[in-house]
Amino acid sequence: MKKYFLAIIAVSLLFSFKSSVSEEGMFPMSHLSKLDLKKAGLEIEVDEIYNESKPSLVNALVRLGGCTGSFISSEGLIITNHHCVFSSVAAASSPEQNYLENGFYAKENSAELKTTLPCKITQSYKDVSSEVLAGIDGLNAVEKQSKIKENIEAIIKQEEETNKDLAIEISEMLVGKSYTLFRYKTLNDVRLVYVPPKNIGKFGGETDNWEWPRHNGDFSIVRAYENGKPYVPEKYLEVNPGGTKEGDFTFILGYPGRTYRNQTAQFLDYQNNYVLPIIADWFEFRIDAIKDFAGTDVAKQLAYSGTLASLSNTAKNFRGKLQGLQRTNVIKQTYKDQDKLEDYANKNEKFVSYRPMFAKNKELYNRTFELITDYLYINQLYGTSLFSSAATVSMYGNKLSNLSSKDAKLYVDSNTTKITNRFRSYKGLSSSKRLDRKLFIELFYRLSRTNLPELKNIFSNRIVSMSKNAVKEYAANLYDNSKLVNVDKGSKLLATKPLKFLNQKDDMITFANEINTLFSNIQTEMTSLNAEINEIIPRFNDLEMEINGGEFVPDANSTLRFTYGFVNGYEPSDAVVFSPFTTISGILEKSIGSDNKDYFLQSEFIEKLQKVEPADILKHPEHNSVVVAFLYNMDTTGGNSGSPIMDSKGRIVGVNFDRVYTATINDYAWNESYSRSIGVDIRYVLYAMKYFGEADEVLSEMGVEL
Repeated sequence: MKKYFLAIIAVSLLFSFKSSVSEEGMFPMSHLSKLDLKKAGLEIEVDEIYNESKPSLVNALVRLGGCTGSFISSEGLIITNHHCVFSSVAAASSPEQNYLENGFYAKENSAELKTTLPCKITQSYKDVSSEVLAGIDGLNAVEKQSKIKENIEAIIKQEEETNKDLAIEISEMLVGKSYTLFRYKTLNDVRLVYVPPKNIGKFGGETDNWEWPRHNGDFSIVRAYENGKPYVPEKYLEVNPGGTKEGDFTFILGYPGRTYRNQTAQFLDYQNNYVLPIIADWFEFRIDAIKDFAGTDVAKQLAYSGTLASLSNTAKNFRGKLQGLQRTNVIKQTYKDQDKLEDYANKNEKFVSYRPMFAKNKELYNRTFELITDYLYINQLYGTSLFSSAATVSMYGNKLSNLSSKDAKLYVDSNTTKITNRFRSYKGLSSSKRLDRKLFIELFYRLSRTNLPELKNIFSNRIVSMSKNAVKEYAANLYDNSKLVNVDKGSKLLATKPLKFLNQKDDMITFANEINTLFSNIQTEMTSLNAEINEIIPRFNDLEMEINGGEFVPDANSTLRFTYGFVNGYEPSDAVVFSPFTTISGILEKSIGSDNKDYFLQSEFIEKLQKVEPADILKHPEHNSVVVAFLYNMDTTGGNSGSPIMDSKGRIVGVNFDRVYTATINDYAWNESYSRSIGVDIRYVLYAMKYFGEADEVLSEMGVEL
């Protein structure tokens, strides 16, 4: 780790830290020594958080799928979020044994349920910027991007040969300037140990998602195994059952996902006017379509539960980002800052070569704006099974048409497995045809509204009337009359006569062929535009560093980061004041008398909440009720789900699971007045496990006695 962090110290000097308050930042470990954490309230030494020569708190952290987790015992127990294992629990469930609804607890290791969750533990790091950027001088933007990709693949291949037992990743710390190689130990045997029932783990459902106050116990416990035995971590976290109080210093370690704080102002327009509203609207359509399709069928509900949770989470997140961008001056201020950079470049001969990049950046984004709506919708169109299958048939059909009969047969015979795998979604279409058809028709209609001449021609050449009803009727007929719509017949033909299957022709396959050709051209142009934009970003950063000086934190990129702050409430709007803790009393208030299914609790569950007399240490000192969730002003984003929230002594006091609605804008900017994250309080975790899960064996392993 030492080599990596020395490299990162050098890398961090490239950046100009924009923050005016120390609590902003998803800091690389190298930055810890530059923060006055003792003054902020840290009681342990900084080298107990990260230490290059001995195990420290960072060694208790894991990447669990797309989330974070932390070891809480010497026998591989990991605590993370309920929503991080949601799909795994759904996959292990059935209508007869519904762990998603009723929860799960394995009293013994032999009863734990295997998942497909990958667990990655950071082993070491290395700066590979010079190797990644070797040979790019004199190349154009697309060629540079291709060369960088080629170099990364070569470095990873060489590393994998040297470190056969480790997973190798190279992360871009700064576009076109800085790259770091990460080595991870991967544990592919992760098992469910304790999962609270849905009315604890997902209480409030989508009604409360991204909202405050929250009352859900968004946590679960899994165990990592190595060679069939519980994994022994180098470090695990101590649990503080007493939790925190308002104003307390806290910090988080985790693997936050992607942030975009160092992009140009036009990028915010790109997000605000195109990506966020288009994807949010489409995902909301998909959610309604899936719910209608699943109806009251429990098996279908379980099958689509993970998809629905993901779509709902993203849609509401994007709506929150839109609100944040529109309610704040982030876009306006970013344009002002960019104007200052341009003015500075115009007044300083040192930066004469930088002057054209401002107009060039605007030109590149204007063309991106022309393409992006159709680009996004076509991407979604490829997500529908029948069209995707038609597009694949078309692709192979074109390839085979250029071969002799003998060579075509030889090609198909030699690639049977590969070809069959390309049609996996097609084989499952028979059980979801009604849903797939609805999605295809809607996307067909939305694409017909294009302003892109090439795409407009595809539709005008097919349809006489472009009214909504006429377009949707045409789309329905196109779908229903395709030879591929008979999945049983098609699957049999694929298995017995693959060459004949791939040489099929019908209107859907012809349409898919036209879209394939167009989309290939759009992708090529988008790749070029993105490459040229990425070439400009480092130069903007150079100017900003020149003007502002100082240091700054690179955008989050799923690598290990540290953030700190305090347990604090906030005022989201006029005359609305939110305190930083919720309690069990709020669960009862939301549930009793409510007809909202997201707040439904069985009568016996309500009775238990009312009658259980919990240990005093789990109660809020002022409200005499068990604390459920709490707020803090730390800087988090996606990927921080499951991150341990630690107190001034490095003990776990909660598990991060969300942000408030206004803080979804954290991906673009952080602000003390509205950036609040939400964690499930360790006191509710222990309460749920003790009094509802009766998981005394796990509590004992965690070193907790109640």
